[in-house]
Amino acid sequence: MVCMAPEPARAPRTVVSLRLDPDALQRVTARARALGVSRTALVERYILEGMERDDHPLIRRRDADGVVVGALVGHRIDVHQVVEALEGADGDVAQVARDLDIPWGAVEACAAYHDAHREQEERAVAQLRARSAAAEAADALRRTAVGGA
Repeated sequence: MVCMAPEPARAPRTVVSLRLDPDALQRVTARARALGVSRTALVERYILEGMERDDHPLIRRRDADGVVVGALVGHRIDVHQVVEALEGADGDVAQVARDLDIPWGAVEACAAYHDAHREQEERAVAQLRARSAAAEAADALRRTAVGGA
């Protein structure tokens, strides 16, 4: 007999009836199938992502080398970069806006997003830093192995 650890408890689900346009339902069903997830899981994900966009319209999640981070829409800058600049400027929003050449409101939007997702963002930054350090170490090892400095 194999003993298996019990699965973690899931939050109880509430049944909700939705009326969807047939084309929308067909698209969701096809997408769920393609992703290998249930239609319910995909609809729930889309609802949460839509609410997130409403809550933080200037921020989108993006994949940064396999790590999902918040990014400022319309700019090539991540939330954590703005927050780090803000911390370095002792919270001076105007200075960070000037330094990064982004609107003052964008700095505030990044700070608000970071506050709402602090644990998730800090975990992502730690992963990015660990990957960067590993890549630098591997590069240094390669340079040493080929006789370069």
